[in-house]
Amino acid sequence: MKHQWVGTMAAAIACMGTAFPTAGLAATGAAGNHDVALREGGVLVGQVVNQQGVAKANADVSIRYANHEVVRTTTDENGVFAAKGLRGGQYELMTDEGASSCRLWAADTAPPAARPAALLVSGDNVVRGQGVARSWVGWMKAHPYLTAGTVAAAVAIPLALADDDDDQGS
Repeated sequence: MKHQWVGTMAAAIACMGTAFPTAGLAATGAAGNHDVALREGGVLVGQVVNQQGVAKANADVSIRYANHEVVRTTTDENGVFAAKGLRGGQYELMTDEGASSCRLWAADTAPPAARPAALLVSGDNVVRGQGVARSWVGWMKAHPYLTAGTVAAAVAIPLALADDDDDQGS
């Protein structure tokens, strides 16, 4: 009986673990992950704008790879920044008010859909989707702990009842 209870708890914990967001989904700021082509010499060019599209001058930009800052730069009066010496890979571009996840490509390996420059939208109220909150899937995404608890209960309760039934027959 003790082994079955441990199995039941392990199943419940595994169900709860599927509801937690990954670090890639937790980023705030500009709209999602996008491909950006580096220029010759591994130069990344980008622009920082506010929610209305107005360029942000003198904004600090941190470029991070695997949670380590590799370059820090500042935008010019047009909100444009450049960083050199980068290689292809998954990077996080961060300002004080937002972040964007980008997949950087060497100039000769970038897919045709890759953008020539990165765009960072700064501000707290950047919206990355439309109308999702009105559906049940949107509700589940907005309430991951309640969703995980419901799924865990839906798995654990029948298993516990089945285990209890087995004990009565002995």
